[in-house]
Amino acid sequence: MVCLNDLPAWKALQKHYEQARQFQLTELFAQDSGRFDRFSRQLHLDYAPPRGNNPNPHSVNMLLDFSKNLINQETFQLLLQLAKETGVEDLRDQMFRGEPINFTEKRSVLHVALRHLDDSPLYAQGTNVVPEVHSVLEHMRQTTEAIRSGQWKGYTGERITDVVNIGIGGSDLGPVMVTQALAHYANPDKLRVHFVSNVDGTHLAETLRACRAESTLFIIASKTFTTQETLTNAHSARSWFLNTAQDPAHIAKHFVALSTNTAKVTEFGIAEENMFKFWDWVGGRYSLWSAIGLSIAIYIGFDKFEALLAGAHAMDRHFATAPLEDNLPVLLALIGV
Repeated sequence: MVCLNDLPAWKALQKHYEQARQFQLTELFAQDSGRFDRFSRQLHLDYAPPRGNNPNPHSVNMLLDFSKNLINQETFQLLLQLAKETGVEDLRDQMFRGEPINFTEKRSVLHVALRHLDDSPLYAQGTNVVPEVHSVLEHMRQTTEAIRSGQWKGYTGERITDVVNIGIGGSDLGPVMVTQALAHYANPDKLRVHFVSNVDGTHLAETLRACRAESTLFIIASKTFTTQETLTNAHSARSWFLNTAQDPAHIAKHFVALSTNTAKVTEFGIAEENMFKFWDWVGGRYSLWSAIGLSIAIYIGFDKFEALLAGAHAMDRHFATAPLEDNLPVLLALIGV
């Protein structure tokens, strides 16, 4: 493993910092009339969700302006040198090959596979994960469309009007962020999505005040289905639901699970066909691209969710192929050093 403090570029950056700490942005622009052109990048991305109902490609023009950061050309070159000395390109390539670069858990880091919408293979420990990823996506599509169309009925025959996602950490933060950012594409008059993460019962209680058991669907997001905070809220939601529904058999129509523990899920009362799988090579901070994103898909529609995946896949391709000095994710990372 590389020791950062021993690298020549790091030592040079530490020395350079004594000069850079005196930088004034107005002076940097005054000294360099081409600063904006030097420290900005334009990128055109074409992307299409090939597995979706809409075959028309999308395109977007992106501008990354990092000229307003306190750097000069020397800073920039030293940061690029640091990326090279730390082996960023090699580690990136190892990630896309599915090698276990998560060295603490000895696992692959393959969130890129979750938005890999074509059929070319990606491997984790020698297994092509793409077919299984696409199978889960198809399961998500069918469920999403059934809920949004009203085909999915509650135990009284009513359509679902409220979806409550129960999870913590990456099973909550990503979906919350995306549903807020893409709320323009939702129709909250027909279908609302709520998120419960706090183990304090007040959070769940206040959320459920706006819901009716007959038309509420709960998403329980826990890989092992043993996460204490999530399961505490899940059992409280189950009790709230049964207080109205009475019959535990009705749970199957009002609870789904994002998990890999079939035994615990079915013991809770959730039908196995309503369990959505994800994998140990998905880090929590990236899990919104997996089945954890079911609440997003339900809220904005699966085609929009798939377009989100396609856009991320287009950026993955850029990250995998662009040189460091023009690589947007790399540049954003470096200016944060």
